[in-house]
Amino acid sequence: MAQQGPVPPRSRRLPAPGGSPRREDPGYSDDEEEPPPWAGLAVDPRWADGTGRGKRPATARHVSEPPPEPEFAEPPPRVRPRGRQAAARARRTRRSARAWGAILAAAVVIGAGIWWLTGRSSPPARLPDAMVTTFLPGEFQTVPNACTAVTAATLNSYLPGKRIVASPQSLDGGEASLCSWTLDARPLYRLLNVQVQAYSPNGLASGDGSATFAAIDAYGQALQQKASPPRATRLPKAAITTLSGLGKGTKAFAAYQQASSAGVTTDLLTVVVRDRNVVVTAVLEGDSGRGGYGPVSVSQLQAGAEAAARDVLSGLK
Repeated sequence: MAQQGPVPPRSRRLPAPGGSPRREDPGYSDDEEEPPPWAGLAVDPRWADGTGRGKRPATARHVSEPPPEPEFAEPPPRVRPRGRQAAARARRTRRSARAWGAILAAAVVIGAGIWWLTGRSSPPARLPDAMVTTFLPGEFQTVPNACTAVTAATLNSYLPGKRIVASPQSLDGGEASLCSWTLDARPLYRLLNVQVQAYSPNGLASGDGSATFAAIDAYGQALQQKASPPRATRLPKAAITTLSGLGKGTKAFAAYQQASSAGVTTDLLTVVVRDRNVVVTAVLEGDSGRGGYGPVSVSQLQAGAEAAARDVLSGLK
């Protein structure tokens, strides 16, 4: 065999721009092609099974290139952790809601039980009586004139002689009347005061506020003032006696007091009578001592006061 000369090295031809190497070149060989663009890429061990077989990943990257970063990637939203105070407040709110729910349920059950035990058979509670604002049957709206109600026979018996009469005008119209008689004839000095008052319904009165209850209150106040006189009167505590026989359904008492000043002793006998809503007050006074006056009979004073009160009661209509 003829020896051939040395084989010249094969020249590599670069691919033409925009195309592949010219295969018609005699010096071109497929075994010595330029490596493909993906040659030298890293093999993902997840799909390499050692035999070169396996599923090729959808994309591959060159080992020397960093992984591409997404463009315009937005950071994930920042979750603000709940603070301890907010969590504790939420727990307290839940506990409070549960507690109030339990209390409400218990109240409903208890109320239903009470209604079942008592409400079905017990009558409704009775409301207090309404206040009386008008005169009741049998009550008096006017009173007689005190000056004419006391009879001349009574005056002549207990104030014999020439008397001076004083009749101040009442500010209450026909509901009240006041009259006084004075006898000054040594050795006799007498002063008789008679007052009569018809009381009207009053919301401040006791009981139902009727006119009768207003008179009851006035009668009680008069009794209290005799038992414990105000300091301004400078009178001692009275000796009080309950009276009867002045009229059906009446309440009455007599109070005796004695005071001395400047050598003169004054004896006071007060009779107070209540008939329904009317209160009659008769005071008979006698002086003794200085000036040649006296003596005074306490029994005569009481008899004269009772007689005057009885005259006024007989004039009630």
